[in-house]
Amino acid sequence: MGFYLFCKILLNKHIITGQYNDIELISLTHHVLPKYSYICMIELNRNEIVRTYGRKESVNMKFRPIFVDSNLQELTEHGTADFPMSMDEQQVSFEHCGQVLHWHYEIQIAVVTKGSILFKTSDSEFLVRCGQGIFFNSGCLHEAISTEDQNSVYVCVNFNPKLISGHSNSAIQRDYVDPLIFSTKMQVIPLYSADWHEEICQFVLEMARINDAQQYGYEIELKVLLCRIWINLIKNNRQHIEIKAAVTFSEKQRLKTLQNFIHKNYMERISLMDIANTVHISRGECCRIFARILHTTPFRYLINYRISQSLKLLSTTDLSVLEISAQTGFGSSSYFTECFKKEMLCTPIEYRKQAKHTKKNLRLI
Repeated sequence: MGFYLFCKILLNKHIITGQYNDIELISLTHHVLPKYSYICMIELNRNEIVRTYGRKESVNMKFRPIFVDSNLQELTEHGTADFPMSMDEQQVSFEHCGQVLHWHYEIQIAVVTKGSILFKTSDSEFLVRCGQGIFFNSGCLHEAISTEDQNSVYVCVNFNPKLISGHSNSAIQRDYVDPLIFSTKMQVIPLYSADWHEEICQFVLEMARINDAQQYGYEIELKVLLCRIWINLIKNNRQHIEIKAAVTFSEKQRLKTLQNFIHKNYMERISLMDIANTVHISRGECCRIFARILHTTPFRYLINYRISQSLKLLSTTDLSVLEISAQTGFGSSSYFTECFKKEMLCTPIEYRKQAKHTKKNLRLI
């Protein structure tokens, strides 16, 4: 059974699977439940990896499979702290069809260089042909699917917006970066036919060539081209970016720090003050950030994250409910069961039975 078909069964039937140990390589994909998602282990041998993701053709263009966490955030670091940008070449196989639905804080601009690719977001689809491109804003869910009976290829630049804005709270960030990032009209932009679309695509291809050569001063050349791309975006979308942003980039980064603290410490007994102290703000301000951006409370976010982690343990281990409640920070099995049933509409034991049953059925396919 092919990788794509196997994953589609998982997604359509909400099936849970564990780790397969008799493998040479593994690829991570995601499994989406009504409110949560988590990482699944999927079996692939070395040939499958090559067919699915392709070979690196150029010297410095990086290709890598996409790994996501329980929130579908890509785990790959794009660039480095001192130069937060990466150039990648991705091959999308028709046989295995899709990549992984994911998001990242970096902005991505992709240009198709072979075949045609169907880029999907959470609510839209965009068919991008060879020579055309697409812009994905920070935090936008997306994936790529080949539409031809051959491998399709795209190159992309992924970059942190601070590469454009410079230092925090600069005039460029305030007037030209944050308004674009948080514009609801500019989360996805297909780059099809307009002159400025074509110019952006050519800039991305030129960046790929410069990155591949990596001659002295190439980082400056890449940044210059990136700024020219940004100028194209803001000048041709002025009506959208001049609307005042609801959330600033600094607020989004602050939320990211708060979330990371919860993700690293959810097993412990943590308070609202512990979370707020991570970024040196008051408890009230911490609650306002979660409410404004995520439309929830820090406490509810913590409970939901703990439950999402318990799903993995219930489906892939034989730990008791009491042990799982302790490992996920609930403290007692009764409180764990109460929270779990409220969110998942079944008890942890019922969930585990269903998970084992569906996993058994999968092995029979």
